[in-house]
Amino acid sequence: MRRYEMFPLFVPDMKIESIYELTGELLEAINIKVLIADLDNTIAKYEHEIPDERVLRWAEDLAAHGVKLAVVSNNKRPRVEKFCTPLGIAHYWRSGKPSRKTIKKAMQTLGGTRETTALVGDKIVTDIIGAKRSRILAIKVPPLGKRRMFE
Repeated sequence: MRRYEMFPLFVPDMKIESIYELTGELLEAINIKVLIADLDNTIAKYEHEIPDERVLRWAEDLAAHGVKLAVVSNNKRPRVEKFCTPLGIAHYWRSGKPSRKTIKKAMQTLGGTRETTALVGDKIVTDIIGAKRSRILAIKVPPLGKRRMFE
């Protein structure tokens, strides 16, 4: 038995280099209707308080293809709200990932099912395990920055 087969919760279903590889066209083609994203070091570095133009265009592209975007973060409310409000997307703070509770809430609120929902994040221990425990597509990206929460 291979080592990764012993720990299936730790193995993402997909690995990509950037969230921007997740185009609306691609997600539509693989029948993903709801994309749940981690915020810090996935969509933006910690020091980026508001979305830049590239993030805004990415969110617009997803919406144009019928993909609903939500942020599920373990960070605090002010950080998450300040970043997500300009995007006009559902957002959840202090989610307790890898707990399934907030991931399931986001999925259900946006009308997703296990088959039509994916989660993208930079951390195995919170994002990937949370997605796997929720039985949704788990997508891993490298962290955008070196800084971690609470440093």
